[in-house]
Amino acid sequence: MAASLAAVLVGAGGCGDGGDDAPEPEPSGTETDATRPEAATTTEATEKTKPAKPETLRLLDDGNPTVFVKLNETVDLYDKPGGKVVETAEHATEFGSRTVYSVTDQKGDWAAVLTPYPENGEPLWVELDPERLKAGRSIWNLEVDLSEFETRLYEEGKFVRSFPVSIGMPTAPTPTGRFAITDTFRGGLNEAYGCCALATTARQVNLPSGWLGGDRIAFHGTSGEIGAEISHGCIRAADEDVSALVDTVPPGTPVEIHE
Repeated sequence: MAASLAAVLVGAGGCGDGGDDAPEPEPSGTETDATRPEAATTTEATEKTKPAKPETLRLLDDGNPTVFVKLNETVDLYDKPGGKVVETAEHATEFGSRTVYSVTDQKGDWAAVLTPYPENGEPLWVELDPERLKAGRSIWNLEVDLSEFETRLYEEGKFVRSFPVSIGMPTAPTPTGRFAITDTFRGGLNEAYGCCALATTARQVNLPSGWLGGDRIAFHGTSGEIGAEISHGCIRAADEDVSALVDTVPPGTPVEIHE
């Protein structure tokens, strides 16, 4: 990690993803059915036949399930189902990407999700409230093999491509475990990040004394050496390889890092 992720962005904007969360416009006109005598009976019958609204968001069971925060909504993240609130998340991350969480487990109305807030790899829990969340899935996943200095990309569980990487030095090793992509960046970066970067939920817990670059682990470009233990934990690769990732994998993509 050559610099803090927060410091490398220039004017990070909102997610710009209103999509189907935007409210539909009210119909125009001066006359409505509600002004007619038969309207009350019709409306009452409609209400009686309307299907009940689901109380729990249903997760998608194909691929890697995700949940994302609806536009203009917030969700609380808990240390356990119904436990202590650790963080409150908005529909966009601190870097302006849509807030999307990779789901690792479900217990009733609660889902375990990967976030950058707790200890590395430890999930937090979110209530599956359909008023605040939507369900999705990731068809992609990333595997980082530290012993081979290699990152591999899979689509629907099938190998797509691999590329060589540099990793954390022995005194600041790249953490291992299950993580997820939180944000993608292109342009406006500190030159140490190369062309682009992808932030993850992983954090560096062995920061060197005096280090001011932050603790978030990211994939990022470099013009330096590849295939060595030289970073402060980040995963460095050639610009063209990181650029291909930014073009392909969205926030919520699972990342498995192992020896």
